[in-house]
Amino acid sequence: MSTIAELISRADSARDRAQWPAAISLYRQVLGSYPQSASLLHNLALCYVGEGRFREAAELAKRVIQIDPSLWQSLILLAKSQKALGMIDDADQSYIRVLTQHPNNAAALSGRADLALNLYGDPLAAFALVEPLMNHPDHAMDARLVRLMASLYDRDTKINAFELSQQVFQFADDFLQLPNMSALRRSAVTSSSSQSAKRPRVALLSNLFCVSPVYFLTIAGWRHVAQGCDIVILNRGHKQDWATQVFRDLAKEWHDVQHMPALTLAQTIADLQIDVLYDLGGWMDPIGLQALSLCPAPQQFKWVGGQSMTTGLHCFQGWIGDEWQSPQRFEHLYTEPLIQVPGGYATYTPPDYLPKPAKHKSSTPCIFSNPAKVSRAFLKYLKTTPGKKVFIHRQYRFERTQNRIREALGNQVEFICPETHQEALMELNAHSQMIDTFPYSGGLTAREAMAMGTSLKVVQVGKLFCERHSAAYFS
Repeated sequence: MSTIAELISRADSARDRAQWPAAISLYRQVLGSYPQSASLLHNLALCYVGEGRFREAAELAKRVIQIDPSLWQSLILLAKSQKALGMIDDADQSYIRVLTQHPNNAAALSGRADLALNLYGDPLAAFALVEPLMNHPDHAMDARLVRLMASLYDRDTKINAFELSQQVFQFADDFLQLPNMSALRRSAVTSSSSQSAKRPRVALLSNLFCVSPVYFLTIAGWRHVAQGCDIVILNRGHKQDWATQVFRDLAKEWHDVQHMPALTLAQTIADLQIDVLYDLGGWMDPIGLQALSLCPAPQQFKWVGGQSMTTGLHCFQGWIGDEWQSPQRFEHLYTEPLIQVPGGYATYTPPDYLPKPAKHKSSTPCIFSNPAKVSRAFLKYLKTTPGKKVFIHRQYRFERTQNRIREALGNQVEFICPETHQEALMELNAHSQMIDTFPYSGGLTAREAMAMGTSLKVVQVGKLFCERHSAAYFS
């Protein structure tokens, strides 16, 4: 019979290997004898986060904080769980509690920066929050990535596209390209006769197999590919909805790889004997990019999903774009070879609930975008255009997000915060014109607007991929 010390050792080992169910079971066993152990409860909460059981993780983290208020690591777990549960303001307050006790806590600063950029839509605030972390031994990668992404949305005009691309090249060299010493074990190659008879194995890697641009802009392509190939899904996300089920129905194999570290993920891809892999995560999944840097599949391509700008890596056989998104004259901004798809790099597949074009639309222009895209330059432009503007997106529900825009435009603004994608489309359909953001332009939103007969006003087109989503409509 195992001693308590042996059970804890086994639990810690399973936790370190991300074997969450085994670790959870072992920690529960030990907690039967020590139900008020803060460290054991914290580790169990950590495993729940790893398994995506955020509500249980949050409750455990609160218990830990009651037992030992000095254990700030549990406040970090609580904040992460609250974010996953959609309790964004609560998550921010949890990070602030950590920073009250430890003003330079790297995990809390990084967490607040993530909320500022990706939920509150405030790139400048995110940029400032990670400033102290740029050379941090454990958080420099996240800090530099936040600053890169923030610069895409709203950057100093002195920084041009070429300089930003150079920063990406350096970031990839410093953080994404894993060393050669991490060479992968290769499975034995099947015989030539069986190899010629088998269907090609096409892998899709993403954290957005759900209602997202990955679905709406690529699913038509995968339905075509699935006719002659076996689709292998490598799921890096937790979201589950009707679009997830469409991907599941299309896939020959489905592998949940959400919490695999880069080396484990790369080896998993190599073991699956993939013929062609399409990365649909990009900058939303830097761990995925690290794995792909080892070339676990013989052919790898970058397509929709975190496709803001070049990855800076040389592991891809192609970057899928078109003559408007990534024209040949901008090839110096990419490390990947440019592939230009005639007629457009993606096909829009509307949902069943896409409204028919409204017969009577409001003349008040709307902005239908993530608030992070509402840059200083864009706000300055809007200020020169008379009349009211309507901002549509669920993320405008935050008071600080609204205040940032009101500070620039005054009270000539209205915020509509739909709860669902269907509701958002209905609100967009009510307007005759959508003004496209810059420098980061609308992608899927522009296609949705045009599909419902809402005209697109494109003010500016840049050089980076994310600055050219509306280039085909610019005149």
